[in-house]
Amino acid sequence: MPEFEFDKGLVLSSKPLGDKKFIVSLFTKEKGRHLGVVKKKMPPLTASFFSGRWQARLSEQMGSFYLEDEKSVHLSFLDDKKGLNVISSMCYLLDHLLPERESYPEFYDLTYHFLTSLEEDDFQKKYIFWEVELLGALGFGLDLSKCAGGGDANDLAYVSPKTGRAVSKKMGDPYKDKLLPLPAFMFKNEAPNKDDLLKGLSMTGYFLITHVGLKNLPVLRHQIIL
Repeated sequence: MPEFEFDKGLVLSSKPLGDKKFIVSLFTKEKGRHLGVVKKKMPPLTASFFSGRWQARLSEQMGSFYLEDEKSVHLSFLDDKKGLNVISSMCYLLDHLLPERESYPEFYDLTYHFLTSLEEDDFQKKYIFWEVELLGALGFGLDLSKCAGGGDANDLAYVSPKTGRAVSKKMGDPYKDKLLPLPAFMFKNEAPNKDDLLKGLSMTGYFLITHVGLKNLPVLRHQIIL
């Protein structure tokens, strides 16, 4: 009988399946995004971490989760709408973009670290970089380290919507109507303002839609900044 155990699994979503049963989508380090049936009176909270095990009669079946040791990330942000919107957006993107049963151990560790350090002041900036890492994990890595046309790497201002490569202001200005704006905090160690954060979120959102197959962005995602 196939089964596996996991130390931490992040609940991405759940939906009812008859009486006191729920189909739960978990993000685990061992198996990536994985579905299973949970027998409980109430569904496990989205953005909660569980340890447990998955078991099925055959490996291709959905099988069942046996969960324990709940730790909810939501509880730390009940009075912080922007923090809750970050959590909701992350779970939505993971649930809609990660292929089932494909492991992403390094990206899982990055996600776990981010979610358990959301109390830090710059979580909006870090969330945008998390989306950049998600794009990379899904096979579309952005190159924001240098100018694609050989221009000044310290004066980057744009990103190519086709390749995801940065372009300097001098090289990109003649084509700026065809390029995406790149805020300076994404390649320099400086604090962003609200407009910078909105530009960064718009840029990663563009690539999530056009390059990795996301149909719709999370409803509350833009309110992470507003």
